[in-house]
Amino acid sequence: MGVLSLVKSQREQNTSARNSDRWIERTLWSDLAVLYRQRKLAWSLYSAEVAEMRRTSGLGLFAPFVSVIVYTIVLGSVMALVFGERIDVFIPFFAISFPIWQAISSVVSEAAYANEKSARLLSFPNLAVSLVHLVSAYGLVINLVLKLAAASLVVAIISPAILLNANYLGAAIGVLLTSVAVIAWAVPLSFIFDRVRLLRGLLPQMLMAIYLITPILWQPERLSAHSLVYELNPVYHLVEAIRAPLLTGSIPLGSIAACAGTAFVGLLASALTFSRNRRQIIYGWIA
Repeated sequence: MGVLSLVKSQREQNTSARNSDRWIERTLWSDLAVLYRQRKLAWSLYSAEVAEMRRTSGLGLFAPFVSVIVYTIVLGSVMALVFGERIDVFIPFFAISFPIWQAISSVVSEAAYANEKSARLLSFPNLAVSLVHLVSAYGLVINLVLKLAAASLVVAIISPAILLNANYLGAAIGVLLTSVAVIAWAVPLSFIFDRVRLLRGLLPQMLMAIYLITPILWQPERLSAHSLVYELNPVYHLVEAIRAPLLTGSIPLGSIAACAGTAFVGLLASALTFSRNRRQIIYGWIA
Protein backbone atom coordinates (compact mmCIF):
# COMPACT_ATOMS: atom_id res chain seq x y z
CA MET A 1 0.00 0.00 0.00
CA GLY A 2 2.84 2.33 0.85
CA VAL A 3 4.42 1.86 -2.58
CA LEU A 4 1.08 2.43 -4.34
CA SER A 5 0.49 5.61 -2.34
CA LEU A 6 3.97 6.86 -3.24
CA VAL A 7 3.42 6.13 -6.94
CA LYS A 8 0.02 7.85 -6.86
CA SER A 9 1.48 10.88 -5.10
CA GLN A 10 4.32 11.10 -7.63
CA ARG A 11 1.84 10.84 -10.51
CA GLU A 12 -0.27 13.65 -9.06
CA GLN A 13 2.84 15.82 -8.66
CA ASN A 14 3.85 15.17 -12.28
CA THR A 15 0.33 16.02 -13.47
CA SER A 16 0.34 19.20 -11.39
CA ALA A 17 3.74 20.18 -12.78
CA ARG A 18 2.54 19.64 -16.36
CA ASN A 19 -0.60 21.67 -15.72
CA SER A 20 1.30 24.52 -14.08
CA ASP A 21 3.52 24.68 -17.15
CA ARG A 22 0.54 25.44 -19.38
CA TRP A 23 -0.22 29.14 -19.71
CA ILE A 24 -3.91 28.59 -18.94
CA GLU A 25 -2.83 27.47 -15.44
CA ARG A 26 -0.11 30.03 -14.69
CA THR A 27 -0.08 33.03 -12.38
CA LEU A 28 1.24 36.40 -13.52
CA TRP A 29 4.64 35.84 -11.90
CA SER A 30 5.15 32.34 -13.32
CA ASP A 31 4.07 33.62 -16.74
CA LEU A 32 6.61 36.45 -16.50
CA ALA A 33 9.31 33.89 -15.66
CA VAL A 34 8.38 31.90 -18.78
CA LEU A 35 8.24 35.15 -20.77
CA TYR A 36 11.82 35.97 -19.79
CA ARG A 37 12.98 32.61 -21.13
CA GLN A 38 11.06 33.23 -24.36
CA ARG A 39 12.37 36.77 -24.96
CA LYS A 40 14.26 35.62 -28.09
CA LEU A 41 11.06 34.16 -29.50
CA ALA A 42 9.32 37.49 -28.89
CA TRP A 43 12.14 39.22 -30.76
CA SER A 44 11.68 36.82 -33.68
CA LEU A 45 7.97 37.61 -33.76
CA TYR A 46 8.73 41.33 -33.74
CA SER A 47 11.24 40.85 -36.56
CA ALA A 48 8.54 39.07 -38.55
CA GLU A 49 6.24 42.07 -38.08
CA VAL A 50 8.99 44.39 -39.30
CA ALA A 51 9.55 42.15 -42.33
CA GLU A 52 5.83 42.33 -43.12
CA MET A 53 5.97 46.11 -42.77
CA ARG A 54 8.89 46.21 -45.18
CA ARG A 55 6.99 44.05 -47.65
CA THR A 56 3.87 46.23 -47.59
CA SER A 57 5.43 49.69 -47.36
CA GLY A 58 8.89 49.07 -48.77
CA LEU A 59 10.44 51.04 -45.88
CA GLY A 60 10.34 48.71 -42.88
CA LEU A 61 11.63 50.46 -39.75
CA PHE A 62 12.33 53.61 -41.78
CA ALA A 63 8.60 54.18 -42.29
CA PRO A 64 8.04 55.77 -38.85
CA PHE A 65 11.33 57.68 -39.27
CA VAL A 66 10.18 59.30 -42.51
CA SER A 67 6.61 59.89 -41.32
CA VAL A 68 7.77 61.77 -38.22
CA ILE A 69 9.97 64.12 -40.25
CA VAL A 70 7.19 64.97 -42.70
CA TYR A 71 4.45 65.21 -40.07
CA THR A 72 6.36 67.38 -37.60
CA ILE A 73 7.58 69.84 -40.23
CA VAL A 74 4.19 70.25 -41.93
CA LEU A 75 1.86 70.17 -38.90
CA GLY A 76 4.40 71.91 -36.66
CA SER A 77 4.68 74.84 -39.06
CA VAL A 78 0.89 75.13 -39.39
CA MET A 79 0.26 74.96 -35.63
CA ALA A 80 3.03 77.49 -34.95
CA LEU A 81 1.20 79.93 -37.23
CA VAL A 82 -2.17 79.11 -35.61
CA PHE A 83 -0.86 79.67 -32.08
CA GLY A 84 1.29 82.64 -33.08
CA GLU A 85 4.44 80.89 -31.85
CA ARG A 86 7.95 81.31 -33.17
CA ILE A 87 8.75 78.40 -35.47
CA ASP A 88 12.22 77.90 -33.98
CA VAL A 89 10.60 77.48 -30.54
CA PHE A 90 7.42 75.55 -31.31
CA ILE A 91 8.67 73.02 -33.87
CA PRO A 92 11.38 71.55 -31.57
CA PHE A 93 8.77 71.22 -28.80
CA PHE A 94 6.25 69.56 -31.11
CA ALA A 95 8.87 67.44 -32.91
CA ILE A 96 9.91 65.81 -29.61
CA SER A 97 6.42 65.59 -28.11
CA PHE A 98 4.51 64.08 -31.01
CA PRO A 99 6.66 60.94 -31.58
CA ILE A 100 6.45 60.06 -27.88
CA TRP A 101 2.67 60.35 -27.91
CA GLN A 102 2.45 58.42 -31.17
CA ALA A 103 4.45 55.51 -29.73
CA ILE A 104 2.37 55.44 -26.52
CA SER A 105 -0.98 55.58 -28.31
CA SER A 106 0.13 52.82 -30.68
CA VAL A 107 0.76 50.45 -27.75
CA VAL A 108 -2.62 51.34 -26.21
CA SER A 109 -4.32 50.55 -29.53
CA GLU A 110 -2.49 47.21 -29.73
CA ALA A 111 -3.43 46.35 -26.14
CA ALA A 112 -7.11 46.94 -26.93
CA TYR A 113 -7.04 43.98 -29.34
CA ALA A 114 -4.27 41.92 -27.69
CA ASN A 115 -6.61 39.22 -26.37
CA GLU A 116 -7.46 38.13 -29.91
CA LYS A 117 -3.74 37.53 -30.52
CA SER A 118 -3.35 35.77 -27.17
CA ALA A 119 -6.23 33.42 -28.04
CA ARG A 120 -4.11 32.02 -30.86
CA LEU A 121 -1.64 30.78 -28.24
CA LEU A 122 -4.18 28.26 -26.94
CA SER A 123 -2.71 25.81 -29.45
CA PHE A 124 0.74 26.39 -27.90
CA PRO A 125 0.22 25.87 -24.14
CA ASN A 126 3.93 26.18 -23.29
CA LEU A 127 4.16 29.75 -24.57
CA ALA A 128 3.74 32.76 -22.27
CA VAL A 129 0.32 34.38 -22.53
CA SER A 130 2.08 37.75 -22.17
CA LEU A 131 4.18 37.08 -25.27
CA VAL A 132 2.14 39.52 -27.36
CA HIS A 133 2.84 42.28 -24.84
CA LEU A 134 6.60 41.67 -24.95
CA VAL A 135 6.44 41.99 -28.74
CA SER A 136 4.65 45.32 -28.22
CA ALA A 137 7.35 46.34 -25.73
CA TYR A 138 10.08 45.72 -28.31
CA GLY A 139 8.12 47.75 -30.82
CA LEU A 140 7.56 50.58 -28.33
CA VAL A 141 11.24 51.00 -27.46
CA ILE A 142 12.50 50.73 -31.04
CA ASN A 143 9.80 53.03 -32.40
CA LEU A 144 10.55 55.56 -29.67
CA VAL A 145 14.26 55.55 -30.48
CA LEU A 146 13.69 55.81 -34.25
CA LYS A 147 11.02 58.49 -33.96
CA LEU A 148 13.13 60.53 -31.54
CA ALA A 149 16.09 60.21 -33.91
CA ALA A 150 13.90 61.61 -36.70
CA ALA A 151 12.68 64.38 -34.39
CA SER A 152 16.28 65.20 -33.45
CA LEU A 153 17.10 65.63 -37.12
CA VAL A 154 14.29 68.18 -37.43
CA VAL A 155 15.47 69.95 -34.26
CA ALA A 156 19.06 69.99 -35.56
CA ILE A 157 17.87 71.87 -38.65
CA ILE A 158 15.62 74.33 -36.79
CA SER A 159 17.55 74.94 -33.57
CA PRO A 160 20.79 72.93 -33.20
CA ALA A 161 21.66 74.58 -29.87
CA ILE A 162 18.94 72.51 -28.19
CA LEU A 163 20.70 69.26 -29.05
CA LEU A 164 24.02 70.57 -27.76
CA ASN A 165 22.49 71.21 -24.34
CA ALA A 166 20.35 68.05 -24.21
CA ASN A 167 20.75 65.51 -21.41
CA TYR A 168 20.84 62.24 -23.34
CA LEU A 169 21.34 60.06 -20.26
CA GLY A 170 18.25 61.61 -18.70
CA ALA A 171 16.33 61.02 -21.93
CA ALA A 172 17.41 57.36 -21.96
CA ILE A 173 16.16 56.97 -18.39
CA GLY A 174 12.91 58.61 -19.44
CA VAL A 175 12.52 56.21 -22.39
CA LEU A 176 13.08 53.23 -20.09
CA LEU A 177 10.64 54.39 -17.40
CA THR A 178 7.98 55.45 -19.90
CA SER A 179 8.22 52.11 -21.71
CA VAL A 180 7.94 50.13 -18.46
CA ALA A 181 4.99 52.25 -17.29
CA VAL A 182 3.10 51.81 -20.57
CA ILE A 183 3.70 48.04 -20.82
CA ALA A 184 2.78 47.58 -17.14
CA TRP A 185 -0.76 48.62 -18.10
CA ALA A 186 -1.00 46.30 -21.12
CA VAL A 187 -2.80 43.45 -19.29
CA PRO A 188 -5.38 45.67 -17.52
CA LEU A 189 -6.09 47.53 -20.77
CA SER A 190 -6.50 44.25 -22.65
CA PHE A 191 -8.94 43.06 -19.99
CA ILE A 192 -10.98 46.27 -19.97
CA PHE A 193 -11.25 46.62 -23.74
CA ASP A 194 -12.15 42.95 -24.15
CA ARG A 195 -14.64 43.03 -21.29
CA VAL A 196 -16.37 46.18 -22.54
CA ARG A 197 -15.95 45.93 -26.31
CA LEU A 198 -17.94 49.10 -26.88
CA LEU A 199 -14.82 50.97 -25.73
CA ARG A 200 -12.93 49.69 -28.76
CA GLY A 201 -15.19 51.69 -31.04
CA LEU A 202 -14.64 54.76 -28.87
CA LEU A 203 -10.87 54.31 -28.63
CA PRO A 204 -9.95 56.78 -31.43
CA GLN A 205 -12.09 59.48 -29.79
CA MET A 206 -10.62 58.70 -26.37
CA LEU A 207 -7.06 58.94 -27.69
CA MET A 208 -7.86 62.19 -29.48
CA ALA A 209 -9.29 63.67 -26.27
CA ILE A 210 -6.15 62.70 -24.33
CA TYR A 211 -4.01 64.11 -27.15
CA LEU A 212 -5.78 67.47 -26.95
CA ILE A 213 -5.69 67.86 -23.15
CA THR A 214 -2.04 66.80 -22.90
CA PRO A 215 0.67 69.41 -23.65
CA ILE A 216 1.68 68.05 -27.05
CA LEU A 217 0.11 70.51 -29.47
CA TRP A 218 0.48 73.30 -26.92
CA GLN A 219 3.16 74.19 -24.39
CA PRO A 220 2.48 73.83 -20.63
CA GLU A 221 3.25 77.52 -20.08
CA ARG A 222 -0.03 78.40 -21.79
CA LEU A 223 -1.91 77.00 -18.78
CA SER A 224 0.55 77.94 -16.07
CA ALA A 225 -2.30 79.47 -14.04
CA HIS A 226 -4.17 76.14 -14.19
CA SER A 227 -1.25 73.74 -14.05
CA LEU A 228 -3.32 71.02 -12.36
CA VAL A 229 -5.00 70.43 -15.74
CA TYR A 230 -1.85 68.69 -16.95
CA GLU A 231 0.03 67.92 -13.74
CA LEU A 232 -2.66 65.40 -12.76
CA ASN A 233 -2.49 63.84 -16.22
CA PRO A 234 -0.21 60.75 -16.11
CA VAL A 235 0.29 60.87 -19.89
CA TYR A 236 1.86 64.32 -19.51
CA HIS A 237 4.48 62.88 -17.15
CA LEU A 238 5.16 59.94 -19.49
CA VAL A 239 5.91 62.45 -22.25
CA GLU A 240 7.72 64.97 -20.05
CA ALA A 241 10.12 62.35 -18.64
CA ILE A 242 11.62 62.07 -22.13
CA ARG A 243 10.92 65.55 -23.47
CA ALA A 244 12.42 67.71 -20.72
CA PRO A 245 15.95 66.20 -20.83
CA LEU A 246 16.06 66.68 -24.61
CA LEU A 247 14.63 70.21 -24.75
CA THR A 248 15.99 71.79 -21.56
CA GLY A 249 18.74 69.42 -20.42
CA SER A 250 17.03 69.00 -17.04
CA ILE A 251 15.75 65.86 -15.35
CA PRO A 252 12.09 66.28 -14.29
CA LEU A 253 12.14 64.47 -10.96
CA GLY A 254 8.39 64.89 -10.53
CA SER A 255 7.68 63.24 -13.87
CA ILE A 256 10.23 60.50 -13.16
CA ALA A 257 8.47 59.75 -9.88
CA ALA A 258 5.08 59.82 -11.63
CA CYS A 259 6.33 57.32 -14.23
CA ALA A 260 7.61 55.01 -11.50
CA GLY A 261 4.29 55.31 -9.67
CA THR A 262 2.34 54.65 -12.86
CA ALA A 263 4.43 51.53 -13.51
CA PHE A 264 3.92 50.28 -9.93
CA VAL A 265 0.15 50.80 -10.03
CA GLY A 266 0.03 49.17 -13.46
CA LEU A 267 1.89 46.13 -12.12
CA LEU A 268 -0.58 45.84 -9.24
CA ALA A 269 -3.49 46.16 -11.67
CA SER A 270 -1.90 43.45 -13.83
CA ALA A 271 -1.65 41.13 -10.83
CA LEU A 272 -5.33 41.73 -10.04
CA THR A 273 -6.62 41.27 -13.59
CA PHE A 274 -4.26 38.63 -15.00
CA SER A 275 -6.26 35.57 -13.93
CA ARG A 276 -9.58 37.10 -14.96
CA ASN A 277 -8.13 38.17 -18.29
CA ARG A 278 -6.73 34.69 -18.87
CA ARG A 279 -10.15 33.13 -18.24
CA GLN A 280 -11.72 35.74 -20.50
CA ILE A 281 -9.39 34.73 -23.34
CA ILE A 282 -10.29 31.06 -22.88
CA TYR A 283 -14.04 31.60 -22.62
CA GLY A 284 -14.01 34.00 -25.55
CA TRP A 285 -12.19 31.43 -27.67
CA ILE A 286 -14.67 28.70 -26.69
CA ALA A 287 -17.64 30.97 -27.45
